[in-house]
Amino acid sequence: MVLVLFSWLVMGAASFIFGKAVVDGIWRKDQSCMGKPDIYMMAGLIFLNLYAQLFSVIYKVAGIACTILGLAGIIVTVVYGIRYLREGRQRKLFPGVGSGNMPFLRVVFLFLCLLSMVLWTTQDPGQYDTGLYHAQAIRWIEEYGVVPGLGNLHMRLAYNSAFMCLQALFSLEWLVGQSLHSLNGFFCLCALFYAFGTVRIPGRERWQTSDLLKCVTVLYVVRSRYSIASSGTDLWAMLLILYISTKWCELVECQEEKTAPWCYVCLVGFYALTVKLSAAAIVLLVCYPLYLLIRRKDFRGIFRNGILAFVIVLPYLVRNVIISGYLIYPYAGIDLFSVDWKMNPEVLNSDSFDIKMWGRGCTRIDEYNNTLFGWMPDWFLSQSMGYRILLLAGAVSALFVLYMAWKQMRQKRYGYSAILTAGVVCLVFWLMTAPLIRYGQVYVVIVIALALGGWEKKAVPKRDILAAAGTFAMVAALLFFGSKVRELGGMESGYWLRQPPYGAWPAEQVQLDNVIIWEPVDGDLIGYPAFPATPQGRQLKHLQLRGEGFEDGFRYTEEAWR
Repeated sequence: MVLVLFSWLVMGAASFIFGKAVVDGIWRKDQSCMGKPDIYMMAGLIFLNLYAQLFSVIYKVAGIACTILGLAGIIVTVVYGIRYLREGRQRKLFPGVGSGNMPFLRVVFLFLCLLSMVLWTTQDPGQYDTGLYHAQAIRWIEEYGVVPGLGNLHMRLAYNSAFMCLQALFSLEWLVGQSLHSLNGFFCLCALFYAFGTVRIPGRERWQTSDLLKCVTVLYVVRSRYSIASSGTDLWAMLLILYISTKWCELVECQEEKTAPWCYVCLVGFYALTVKLSAAAIVLLVCYPLYLLIRRKDFRGIFRNGILAFVIVLPYLVRNVIISGYLIYPYAGIDLFSVDWKMNPEVLNSDSFDIKMWGRGCTRIDEYNNTLFGWMPDWFLSQSMGYRILLLAGAVSALFVLYMAWKQMRQKRYGYSAILTAGVVCLVFWLMTAPLIRYGQVYVVIVIALALGGWEKKAVPKRDILAAAGTFAMVAALLFFGSKVRELGGMESGYWLRQPPYGAWPAEQVQLDNVIIWEPVDGDLIGYPAFPATPQGRQLKHLQLRGEGFEDGFRYTEEAWR
């Protein structure tokens, strides 16, 4: 537990320091709308993730990467400290936040968030995919950075989520003797702080759509409590989608006129697609700030934000090419590079097909039907009753949201229309690609919240529907989280200091040229200690080292050598 708090302190300090430097450097003329804690933290996390990805291209992400980052952070802190001493009270830490004391109720909620989150993070990383490949992906980055043709060893390592590099940066294995997996807990803590710290107080202020989305964020975090200690990418990707939707609604509600906040939210959308490719549809929001910049003839702003978006996506694409030989995995259609470590295109096509099958609930190829009405009925019936009700509510809400978007377009309220349209597009994109309900529920709930927000605008003011729904979400979240506090007394003594390590499963050694590869004895789970490993023994038959060691990478050969 102590190490979890320590890692969070490191993450929080680094995110804030570098985030403030980034925001002050890029949007120094827009501090009144950009100088807010959530923007500083998000900008810092994106910067740190870009740093970790770029560093992995040249070297392993471990002690040296953290040392360089720490020294840079100290320099930035000293510079800001000198500025504040010179300017005294004239310089605010958060120029975009008004003065005033935080209500005691908010402080209580924030403390409960911290206590509950540290308990849920101090548990075993029990998510299946963490034992399958997450832990291995993180260890590769910790020990080698990015390795050419790594996807040839284990195709799931080619998924290349930007999240893995950031987790490797803050795993602190070089410092504390174990690879920590506390990053998702930190993200959830930030999400809860943002939700409880900025939501309008029921009864004092009329709730808006953004307030409901904040409460949905709380409920989603609590429902995902058993995944918080794992290193899965779903949680961070969905929190980003919720944050983008919430922040956009805030800008609509306050009728923001400056372009900087709108562009910032879109840049977060570009970052989200590097975390999980299925979040790519949210980039559709870029149409609105692009329209604003063109209308104001701010071509410099278009160029600057275009460069920022390119910089955010570039490290992800570079790592894709190095790991798999393709610009985007698992899409073999975009084949731009002729490199000797390129993965077999049949593996990409097979993996892409398996993702669709798995998402649609098919376990055998003879069950697969690519037509909409061929797979959807069985997929719908395979969901629990609660999810069926949620999906039906989402379908009805999507129709209402599309109608709202059309009306807003006619009234030339393009900002509101953009989030309404993007909400439905994200839902459809998820449904037609890989409709796994574990993260698709977020897209469904966002559409329902947008529909509720539109209905609320037409309701009698005394009947605050959003406040009622939001209060229900908050109470449900507290009930879920409260159960963990009762387990505090039964926690193992060693976990008061440390976090439970990654799992380990029985494995056996396989000789590959002059090196050793591990394979699971039974099943496909392997964990962190047996490294490097792959559960895909058939791929080893077509695998060769590109050099003398693992750092040189792997290549695929047509003829089997084993």
